Amino acid sequence: MANKIIRPVSRRTLLGAAAVGLASPNFFVRNAWAAGKSLFIGTYTSIQGQVIKEKVIPKFQADFDCKVFQTENVTLGNIAILRTQKANPNYSVMMMDDLGIPIAKAEGLIDKLPRDKIPNLEKAFSRFIYNDDHGVAFAISEISPWYVSSLSQPIESWTDIWSDRFKGRFMLITPKQSQSVQLLALASSLATGKPIQQAQYELDKGWAKMAELKPNVQTVYDTSGAALLQAAQGQADAGGPDFSKVVQPYILKGAPIVQSRPKEGSFAGVNCVTLVKGAPEPDLGAAFINRLLSPEVQKILAEETYGAPSVSGVDLKKEVAAAIPYGEDRVKNLIILDWEKINPQRGAIIEKYNQTFGA
Repeated sequence: MANKIIRPVSRRTLLGAAAVGLASPNFFVRNAWAAGKSLFIGTYTSIQGQVIKEKVIPKFQADFDCKVFQTENVTLGNIAILRTQKANPNYSVMMMDDLGIPIAKAEGLIDKLPRDKIPNLEKAFSRFIYNDDHGVAFAISEISPWYVSSLSQPIESWTDIWSDRFKGRFMLITPKQSQSVQLLALASSLATGKPIQQAQYELDKGWAKMAELKPNVQTVYDTSGAALLQAAQGQADAGGPDFSKVVQPYILKGAPIVQSRPKEGSFAGVNCVTLVKGAPEPDLGAAFINRLLSPEVQKILAEETYGAPSVSGVDLKKEVAAAIPYGEDRVKNLIILDWEKINPQRGAIIEKYNQTFGA
């Protein structure tokens, strides 16, 4: 050590070393601001939540050098969590159906999505951005009846499910699910002769028509998968209405089931993502939402869960593209209800539904 010669380092050498260091990903990390942070998100209890856990979160954690903690629930369950944590939120990102957005916004539980931090929001179909940017769809389904493929005559219209040919052979969705409200809106349209978009504001007029469906109802089901399997085994001829993201996986696995596309149109079943008001990590939450809306993740979700992308420019496998409502031409015809007006009626609707069908 005493004999070691320490040579002076030139300015040029220092600058060159700095340049090499800057070019090295170990020296400069674009997302260094997120390093070591924790992000809490609420997703759905479904295959969708599982796919996010296995194929979305790990890469996001690696890219941002952060930890993501995920819990799974349903729309109203996620809203209940936000209510209990309103004064001191733990979550930054929360998923909920489109019907939940007006509830969460009105109660001050979610914040406006920052467009400057979610550039992929510009790719989202405009009709699926909700309540003044307080939520955006990340997966879209069609909601319509389904039937067994052995039927001699398919379901081509919503009115078909009232046909005598389905007497005692139709499995009806539980009133706990929002699809029951969409069926009531359709019944109101049939009763009033008005388009569904207008008839949804006169839901009380649809109950007489709903009562006419009772002779056809074999059972009211809570679990879609079980109902589909029972029908596939010959125990029923049709059922629903239900989400295409639920029905299509069974069809693509060989179940003798067909998802109808009624001439009057199908309803939109929409899974959304929101940014929690007072989020502990709003920027990281916005980054996660941006990742969820990226074409790469939208493709994964569509091909794994059969929920159609909510953004343009996603290249899908042919069999998946044929099975889901993707593209401007398909989504523009989906019927969207005014949940802000309907939500306050949900309790009364469920009670009347149970009275009508003895559910």
